[in-house]
Order: sequence, then structure tokens, then C-alpha cells
Amino acid sequence: MTPQSELVGLSHDLMTPAERVDLLDRTIGPYVAEGKPKNTKRAYDSDKKTWERFCALSGIPDTAVTEGTFGTFVAWMIREGKAPATIRRRLIGVRVAMKNAGTPIHTSVIEMALEALRREERALAEAGETRGRGKAPAFTVPELRAMSEACPESLAGARDRALILIGFAIGGRRSEIAHLNVPDLVDVPEGLLATVRFGKTGRREVAIPYGQHLATCPVRAWRGWLQASDLEDGPALRQVDRHGNLRGALSPPGIGDIVSRAAARAGLGKRTAHGLRSGMATEARRAGHDAITIAPQGGWKPHSREMLGYMQIIDRWTDNPLRGIGL
Repeated sequence: MTPQSELVGLSHDLMTPAERVDLLDRTIGPYVAEGKPKNTKRAYDSDKKTWERFCALSGIPDTAVTEGTFGTFVAWMIREGKAPATIRRRLIGVRVAMKNAGTPIHTSVIEMALEALRREERALAEAGETRGRGKAPAFTVPELRAMSEACPESLAGARDRALILIGFAIGGRRSEIAHLNVPDLVDVPEGLLATVRFGKTGRREVAIPYGQHLATCPVRAWRGWLQASDLEDGPALRQVDRHGNLRGALSPPGIGDIVSRAAARAGLGKRTAHGLRSGMATEARRAGHDAITIAPQGGWKPHSREMLGYMQIIDRWTDNPLRGIGL
């Protein structure tokens, strides 16, 4: 129960109206922050610690968030060798952390810091310096087939095949795949109806039809894993020890490790689980599907810049302005 709901109905004699408003204002921020995913909270904590370290080195209090201090914070992170994308995320993280701590940062301060970051990005580009890993490559359908076929004929192999193909089908984040339970994947005549309970945009239901090819059919891969594991309830994707015994639920990092190993087995080099999510969007776009169809499958907002960026990878070739002009 929230502090807000506990307060409703209490005798008005216990505190003044002003005191009640103050209590609500002070408790709602921490309550909402507590509901955020653990990895998000860890990221915010890391961002705030980076800001505090900068303040300690600069000899300023960590509450002194001004245009000058935040702009210098950007320059300091550039000198530390951070990539612009990392810096942009840290600025957002510090803003959220400071707001939760009762020290909101004015919009003008954020805008000034972002402008400083854009100038730093231009300077890096002019110097020919590239920072960061760049976007994780999206898995294509032929690559999924290679990964599926390279899975060993074992309990772990059946798990890996189901994980890869279901993860791709729902455009899943690692945490979304890890939190799937057996009852979340329901057999229907057309294939599977999956319920993703913990997504950034909330709960969603995803239709997973039968695939055209056995090696890349998520429905058959899921049923193969259920038959091999005898699972009826609980976490859908489990650890399998070296003796072939089922253990507890996989963690989000564990999901990432399995996808990376599966890609390496298939000779695809170093790849990450995010390629399943971006791969679903790019391959769906390649097949001619639009944002209205793709967005709910992967839990994106209809005008998500992330999703539109994945689609642009395909559009820049299929809808290129140079096509058909007689070059």
C-alpha cells in the first residue's frame, strides 16, 4: 500500500492540510522510484555517483547544479574518454536522481549541457575520433537460422533455440525474456499468444505465428523445449547445469550470455542479445510491415525514435531518394 493511500481516510485532526500536502509531495517520488526496474535504478545510482565524483574533484557541493557546473561536467566526461551517448544518458540519470533527492534541475541547465555536448561531438567528429561501441548489429533471419541449427541436440540446446526464437519474436529486452513464465506462452490454433508482463511501456500481449521453416519457428522451438524439460509452471527459461539438470530461472545477464554464445557457435562473432530486439524490427520492416504493426510487437511507443531508427536501416536502401532518378 502506498503512503498516499494510507493517508486517505485518516482523521483530519492528525495534521494540517499543508502538512498533508507536504507529506504526499515528499513520499511520491521515492515510491515511484522504488518501482523502477533494478537495472534502471543501478544506472541512476551510477550516474549520480559520477556527478558526485566530479563535484568532489572540482571542490563544489553536489547540489550546485547550474549551467556552468553541468556544462563543465560534460567537458570533464569528454576528457575522461566517455562516449557522447554515455554522457547523454548520464545527464538524464543525474537529472532523475537529483529530482528524486529533492533537488530538481531546471530545464535551462539541461539544455545548456546538451548544447555543450553537441559542440563536443562536433569537435570529436572534426578530429576523426570515434567513441563507443556503436549500435548492436541486428540479427537477420538467415543468422537466426544459423544460430538455431548450431544449437546442440541436448536440453540446453533446446532451451537456447527456444530462447533465441521467442526473444526475437517478441522483440524482447533481456529482462522481458528472463521474466517470462510458462503460463505466459499459451497455445492457440494460430501459434502462441505471449504475455510480456514487465516491459518499459507496460504489459503487452504478443501474437507469435508459426514460422515457415522448422529451424526458425518459435512455436515449434518453444514446444520442443517444454517437451524436453517437462516444465508446466514457473520461469519459462531455466539454467541447465553441465550434467543436464534444470536449475533456477535465468537472469537478464544470463540471457545475454546465452545469445552471445549461440552467435559465436554459429560463426557470427561477438554479438549481443539486443540484436534480437533490433533484428525483429529491421526484418519486419524488410518484409514491408509498418510502424503501426511493429511497435506493439516489441513494446515500443508508436513514434519511438529507437524503433524508427531500426526501420531507417532498411528504408535508407528500399526508399532511397537516389533510386529511379537516372543515375
